[in-house]
Amino acid sequence: VLENFWCASELMEVAGAVIQDAVDVLGRVRQDVTAGCTVRLEIARKKSESQGTDGLYEQLGAEAGLATFVDKLYEQMQADARIKHYFSGSKLEAVKASQGQYLAVMFGAPVQYQGRPLDRIHAVMTISDYEFDSFLECAQAALRGVGADSSSVDECVVLLETARRDVLINRRPHDVKKTQEAASAKSVYEKLGGEIGVTNLVENMYTKALEDARIKSFFEKN
Repeated sequence: VLENFWCASELMEVAGAVIQDAVDVLGRVRQDVTAGCTVRLEIARKKSESQGTDGLYEQLGAEAGLATFVDKLYEQMQADARIKHYFSGSKLEAVKASQGQYLAVMFGAPVQYQGRPLDRIHAVMTISDYEFDSFLECAQAALRGVGADSSSVDECVVLLETARRDVLINRRPHDVKKTQEAASAKSVYEKLGGEIGVTNLVENMYTKALEDARIKSFFEKN
């Protein structure tokens, strides 16, 4: 939804800084909108804690299934404009092999991870929560692509989420000055052009949403 909001705003030639402010405001309602997803993930977390990951590893197809998943994951990430720049270069195959082993262990493979700790790998990288969320979306799409059911996908997302802190070890710091400046500036509503601007923006956003196969079912008339 936020992607479509951003796209609709650009079509209306809204300034980039204003779009970002609006996205930040909309992001505050994420928890209310995703309440159902939160419940599913909590169920998956409890299942993983009580039953372990041995069953998950088998459900994903064991060694062969995990290898296929990693292949599809990289296809997704290399096609995603938000994060593809992290997955290129001459050492990509080595990175893929190491990450594949890490994910296999995370999902219950009976092997030992031989690579460097995640926090050391990402210490020189500046990755945002938005980019990590994008990675999770790619992972979910790849899991569905190998035939994983909703329960297994949720379990995997819960496990992947545990890596966020180490991956974002060098997370971009909060800009206090920018926050103070925004507080004394016009409201996002005013920056978007008031009632007329917001009305046009919502109409454009709905048009884009209805063209997006991933979410159009939520916006179509019953």
